[in-house]
Amino acid sequence: MDILFDRVSCRNYKSDDIPQQDLDYILNAGMSAPTACNAQEWSFLVVKNKETHKKIMEIHAAAQMLKSAPVAILVLADIEKQYKNYWQQDCAAATQNILLAATAKGYGSVWCGVATNTERQEGIAKLFNLPHNIIPFSLIVIGKSNEDKKVKNRWDETKIKYEKF
Repeated sequence: MDILFDRVSCRNYKSDDIPQQDLDYILNAGMSAPTACNAQEWSFLVVKNKETHKKIMEIHAAAQMLKSAPVAILVLADIEKQYKNYWQQDCAAATQNILLAATAKGYGSVWCGVATNTERQEGIAKLFNLPHNIIPFSLIVIGKSNEDKKVKNRWDETKIKYEKF
């Protein structure tokens, strides 16, 4: 379980491609996330094309690390399949699983928020011609890290309460 403490956000990547076997592992981890009432309303759009990466960066100013990264994964929600408006929680669980699986396979990754930023959501939806029921939730950038980041210990006892706040 040390993988939970080893993951860091990476914003600088080597251009090395990710083998399909590793990508499938990472996507399978996303699909293994829990969903409310097992709705499994998420789907994943893998983007490797550098021209498309440029268009994403125009829409999402905080995704500039796509300049060097080989892969982006968009986590999408089919709101017609969701259970009682839990699509954001379900997609967050899938996103976290993808981040951890990328770390487990030796890749760097970063979560770039899309939901609830209307401008980003609409821009991504238009770029990929998404149907009205498919909502972009997150953009995950993955690749071999070109950084030497040290893991930070985030343990903070003041954040823990027992029995009452």
